[in-house]
Amino acid sequence: MDASHTPHDITDRKNAIRSDMRTRLATLTADQRAEWSTAACARLIRSFAFARASRVMLYMPMRSEVDVISVALEAFRLGKSVCVPRVDGSRKTMNAVEITSFDDESMDSDSLGVRAPKVGQEIPHEEIDLVIVPGVAFDMHGFRLGRGGGYYDRYLARFSRNTATIGVCFDVQFVEEIPTEPTDIAVHAVVSDRRAVQRDPSLALLAVQDRNHI
Repeated sequence: MDASHTPHDITDRKNAIRSDMRTRLATLTADQRAEWSTAACARLIRSFAFARASRVMLYMPMRSEVDVISVALEAFRLGKSVCVPRVDGSRKTMNAVEITSFDDESMDSDSLGVRAPKVGQEIPHEEIDLVIVPGVAFDMHGFRLGRGGGYYDRYLARFSRNTATIGVCFDVQFVEEIPTEPTDIAVHAVVSDRRAVQRDPSLALLAVQDRNHI
């Protein structure tokens, strides 16, 4: 946490960014969201992290988020295992559940109103090779701003450096700096429709043509 800011200051700054992002994202047309989602997903699919992964965790997209379903479909095509989050709101926890399709009969809404599997095998975090992470906003250092529940920060804190974590967003969701607290977890790389940035070049997560180092 920045020593020059109190926890209250940081909360206010985070809420201001969330408000700004709601305004930015509300102006996007359906065509823009579709086009930019396609571009961001292409970067994910050609990344070294995706190529190496046997098991990929991604999210069920909401309207304001990059639609990553094409990444899941490509993972299915390549014989990879695919997991999505299932949230337990009463316990404030999130875990990965393996899925084999997105049909309505196999999906339901979790306690946050996000689509999640009705049933499925829970996968230990140690067995996941790549986690694709949504966010309200990201900065160039890999820090993300979520919706305020802390689910992803608590979940990502479990992983070692051996599991690649890649944030994905529309390019309009990049900001100069995300105000951080000790519990905020940075991802290894962030991919958007226009660029891809990586904190640690030694991890070699991104395709050469996409790679920008911070």
